[in-house]
Amino acid sequence: MNNFGNTIRKLRVSRRITQEQLAKDLFNRSSLSKIEHEQLEASYENQIQLIRRLGLTPNEFEYICDNYHVNNKNQLLHRFFNLEDSSETDKVKALLDDCIKYENDNDISRIIKVLQSVLLLNQPRGINQAKKLVQPIWYDYLAKVDLLTITDIAILNTILYAFEYQTAKDIIKRISYEIDTHYPFKKALRANIMLNLSSIQMQQQEFESAVSTLINLKPTLKKLRQYDKLLVANIRISICEGNKAKALEQVNLLHQIDANRLATALEQEIQEYL
Repeated sequence: MNNFGNTIRKLRVSRRITQEQLAKDLFNRSSLSKIEHEQLEASYENQIQLIRRLGLTPNEFEYICDNYHVNNKNQLLHRFFNLEDSSETDKVKALLDDCIKYENDNDISRIIKVLQSVLLLNQPRGINQAKKLVQPIWYDYLAKVDLLTITDIAILNTILYAFEYQTAKDIIKRISYEIDTHYPFKKALRANIMLNLSSIQMQQQEFESAVSTLINLKPTLKKLRQYDKLLVANIRISICEGNKAKALEQVNLLHQIDANRLATALEQEIQEYL
C-alpha cells in the first residue's frame, strides 16, 4: 500500500497516540518508527492491525492514503463487489473491458477470469469451461496463502459453483473464519456467503441444514436492512419445507419492491425443487 507509513504517522499524531501505544504487542517502538518513515514494510496482517487501532476500516484508510481519492483499482473492485446479478451481461462485459485495460495486477487478473467465467455461464453448455477457468484460482493460489484479503474472499464467494460439494464447504469454512477473525465489519459479505451455502446445501438435498443456515442468518439480514435477501431466506426456507404457496407469496413481495431479476431467479428455484 503506497504511502502507508506516512499516513499511519499522520493519523497517529492527529489522534494523540504514542508509538508505544500503537505498536503494543505487534512490534517495538523502533520498528514502528521505521514503518512510519517508509524504511520498513509491515506484513499485511500487521497493517490491518495498525489500521484498526486507529479506528478505521481498510477501505477508509486506503481512501486517505490516496489523498481522499478513489484510485482506479478500487473503482474496479467496487464495481466487482457490487455486481450481484451475473445475468446483467452488459455490466459484466463493461467491467471486464475496463479490467483488461488495468495491467500488471494479480487481483484484477483473477477478477478478469471470474468475469469471463460469468459470461460463459450465460452460454449454453458453458459451465464446464467456466469451472476449468476459475478452479486454478483456488487450487494454484488462494488455498496456499496464509491470509485472505477482502478481494480474495469476494472472488471465492463468486466461484463456489465451480467446486464439488466438500471443497465448496471447505472454502466457505475458510472464508467464514477469515471474516470472523480479520474482517468482522464485513457482515454483508458474510451474509452473502451464508446465502450461497444455503443454495449449495439445497442442491445436495440437505434441506434441514439449509433451513438452519437461513434461520441463523435472518437476524443479521434484519440488522443490515437487506430486506430483499431476507425474502430470499424466507423463500428458501419455504422451499425446504415443501410449502410452494408460501414461497410464491414471498416471491410476489420481491416483485412489489421491484427486485424482479431476483424474483425470477427464485421462481426458477421453486420450479426446480417443488
